[in-house]
Amino acid sequence: MLIIGGQMEFSELRRLRNAFGTFLTGITVVTTRQADGVPRGFTANSFTSVSLDPPMLLVCMDRQAESLGVFLESPGFGISILAENQFDLSVLFASKQPDKFEITEWTDSPSGYPILDGACAWFDCERYSQVEAGDHIVLFGKILNFDYNSKYGLGYVRGGYMMPGLEYSAGRAYGSNSPVVVGAIIEHEGKILLYDDWEKADVCLPASGLDGNSGSLQQLQSDLIDQGIWIVIDSLFAVYENENHASQSIYYRASITKIKRPELLHPIDQIPWDRISSPALKSMLSRYLEETSRKRFGIYFGGERHGTIQSLT
Repeated sequence: MLIIGGQMEFSELRRLRNAFGTFLTGITVVTTRQADGVPRGFTANSFTSVSLDPPMLLVCMDRQAESLGVFLESPGFGISILAENQFDLSVLFASKQPDKFEITEWTDSPSGYPILDGACAWFDCERYSQVEAGDHIVLFGKILNFDYNSKYGLGYVRGGYMMPGLEYSAGRAYGSNSPVVVGAIIEHEGKILLYDDWEKADVCLPASGLDGNSGSLQQLQSDLIDQGIWIVIDSLFAVYENENHASQSIYYRASITKIKRPELLHPIDQIPWDRISSPALKSMLSRYLEETSRKRFGIYFGGERHGTIQSLT
């Protein structure tokens, strides 16, 4: 690492950001109110507990944040720890969209700060102190009220989101120490994301773990982000054993929130079936089209050719 005059070069700043990004965090939305009562909020993963006695926590806020002055003037704030199905709220409150609270379901904490409906935990805080720390302000909050439930929290690591509950459920489903392939059927505006494997003259779904090493949902998302594709996981779709080699496959349903390579998308009615050599992938895509038309999805458990479907409802 090279530091000049007490400051890092730009390339080292990027490497430092990447190093910080290897630490798996949760995602929170921090909220307060202006003096006139208008709610304000932002997405933050720089959140941590500080003390049990007295009960305290902290969150870091960028000095460039538009709402910084509001938070420094407010007597307190609320924190909602997002559940794993609240990816959209993470994106929304990280944006500058002006109507965040108009399009979001929320209720007031006992102190009057917005708490997002569906969060897996929330805290109602009195602002205890703040500390200037480089390009951020550290806000310390004394916890006045809180609550939580059994939902899993939304995870974030290496620039990608993780859904630990889905990972855990899938892990219990296949219950094996064999290598795992983790993939997804990803739809966007009536099109499916498919890769061309020119060496095999084949078409396949995006997946991690095809190299013999165990894949993961996080690795799949990271690989997609590297290609300019951001997704949100909708649900588990299939868990099955591979016949030709000792491994398990887990596939999810997902949708695209942002894509820089639209040429990878194939219209649903133009899927090149003759170029899909895997019977399992053909079966999954056929079932996906059928269940999409009925708008009722299930989860497949079994082998590549025979198994059962468990309804999500």
